[in-house]
Amino acid sequence: MTEDIGWQEAVARLAYERTRAETCVKALKACGDPAAIKRGEIAYGEAKAEYDGIIQGLIVALARKGEPASLPDLEARMQRGFAARDAFCKSVRALAPSSAGQKSVIADIVRGAVGPVIDAIKAIWMRSKDDDSLMRKTIQTQLEAALWSAFASISSST
Repeated sequence: MTEDIGWQEAVARLAYERTRAETCVKALKACGDPAAIKRGEIAYGEAKAEYDGIIQGLIVALARKGEPASLPDLEARMQRGFAARDAFCKSVRALAPSSAGQKSVIADIVRGAVGPVIDAIKAIWMRSKDDDSLMRKTIQTQLEAALWSAFASISSST
């Protein structure tokens, strides 16, 4: 349940999604041809836009001590972001060489469920009205650290 998850875990789940996506970028840049890399950059950008939009909305809500966009809207955006990240990583998995180690790492990245990430968003959303300004600022700083890197700034895994 959302109430059982603290903001630290919530931010950690968002950071985990970022790391999963960036790992797929590294694998793509290591084994993809230029056309696949270009397609991957677009797919990564779509997922990044959803996640960064959610994170920025939560940051604004924390700063204003108000409600972010409606919770159903956040859940829908999270579903879209997760689906985009998942599709991107699956496309990279298809390009990976047949070596078992590389495929198993990418397979682990592709697996996952959006439910825990949505719970993370709900947990942070619930804290947006918190009276403790230092706590809100701490969460904001952690959220900023969970923003996704630009595709071009991620180097290949080789």
